Amino acid sequence: MRVCLVTETYFPQVNGVSRTLGQLTRVLMEHGDEVQIIQPRYKTRPEHEQTITVRAINPPFYRELYLPLPPFQAVRRGIDEFKPDIVHVATEATLGLAVLKHCQRQKLPVVSSFHTNFDQYSDHYRVGWFGPLVWRYLRWFHNGTRQTYVPSMATISELSDRGFERLVLWPRGVDGHTFRPDRPRREAIRTALGVKPDQVLVGHVSRLAYEKNVSFLGQALAGLESQLPDQVRVLIVGDGPARAELEQTLGPQANFVGYRTGEELADYYSACDLFAFASLTETFGNVILEAMASGLPVVAIRKGGPGDLIQEGKNGLLVEPSEPATVMSDRLASLVVNNQKRIFMSAQARNFALSQSWDTIMTALRNEYATSINAS
Repeated sequence: MRVCLVTETYFPQVNGVSRTLGQLTRVLMEHGDEVQIIQPRYKTRPEHEQTITVRAINPPFYRELYLPLPPFQAVRRGIDEFKPDIVHVATEATLGLAVLKHCQRQKLPVVSSFHTNFDQYSDHYRVGWFGPLVWRYLRWFHNGTRQTYVPSMATISELSDRGFERLVLWPRGVDGHTFRPDRPRREAIRTALGVKPDQVLVGHVSRLAYEKNVSFLGQALAGLESQLPDQVRVLIVGDGPARAELEQTLGPQANFVGYRTGEELADYYSACDLFAFASLTETFGNVILEAMASGLPVVAIRKGGPGDLIQEGKNGLLVEPSEPATVMSDRLASLVVNNQKRIFMSAQARNFALSQSWDTIMTALRNEYATSINAS
């Protein structure tokens, strides 16, 4: 099978979409498929051999964002030369739109995937008035493809209500060998962070941006620190435009270590005892599954993907979207002070994560590709 994967975010960018697409590429190639990647042009050389890079602008107010710039003649020419059996468009902005139109003109089988809750993004950036137009465009875009792959049943339900068609569940997986509780550097990291043996380390991993509900997270963690000042420390892994505000809110009890990837990221997960996640924009929540694989009970908001992953009282606790940050503080505190309950949930979180294999999930997607190709 010859697969062209079109995305506006890929390595070396660190986010859930880039990690998911990296795993997809790996599994396809292990099956003997040829994969072409079309992505923005970053400062580093592409890691995949068959890659077409596109000139992109990197806004000074949001360094994690790369916006591909037209014209896209080289992209269209590259697709035609590659002669893909199927084209998977993973993002819907300028590059994705240009490729979708080209595939429709050339009658190439094209599928798409949905990764972001745009309602919450528009609310955070105070352009909610623009939301109906965005949803109208997204519905038109995805309904123009043969299938749309969606990471959670909660998101499928929402999109279906909005008129999206041909939705297929495509969940996420985790590497249970890399992300595990018994990482060798666990104690060394806790010592370096100044965490005492009897203290509980609450972790958080994400891009530190306002659409990730970072202000709510800061309030919840600050409230936890106030409730249990000598029992809790906080670890924040990630970076972004909201970092300064979060540092100011949490004060010296929190450690900020910036972005971490691979083995080093897994070491930081394993150094924690609990995981806090407040985002309302997740269609899945890769970091939740990584945290669970690392043996961490998760306290998150019941919105989108996290609501599918967390089994209340078993592998974590949920906060309703309408509840204040103090409720998340209380849920976290209940697990800090109850070691037995936290240890039970740790084992359950690990067991659940191990049932979610990247290879199984990506092989299932590969079978969906075959279905779309044969439908032509």
